[in-house]
Amino acid sequence: MWNLNSYLKPLGFSLSFNFGIVEWLCVGGCGLSLDWLVFDGDTIRFEIPPTQSITYDNLPLAVEEVYRYYVGRRFDVIKVTGRGPIWLYSAIVHTVAHLAKAVAVYDAINGVYVIVASHNPNYKIGQTLN
Repeated sequence: MWNLNSYLKPLGFSLSFNFGIVEWLCVGGCGLSLDWLVFDGDTIRFEIPPTQSITYDNLPLAVEEVYRYYVGRRFDVIKVTGRGPIWLYSAIVHTVAHLAKAVAVYDAINGVYVIVASHNPNYKIGQTLN
């Protein structure tokens, strides 16, 4: 498991997780919030408003929190949905690919989840889930 806090604490930074919201705190009041990253059981939801963008600085924090949330939980399929850049989707799918039997992303046009990674013969790449 990745633990960034051991590197961040000597610099005056910390990560916290509270009710599905991840916050990045630092001395002096600066704050990098991951309030757009929501965990809902087997589903990871990005709630990034169209008027907001996220930075690459958010990526290691998001990956850490996704891993921390799912590493001790058991789900057949972890689903990813919401508005987000391709680099965010790629990193998150890679992070959870070995923590579940399969990973699916939401196809908003067709209203289904599509399996994009699988380590189980019951879940085929390209298979859709409602």
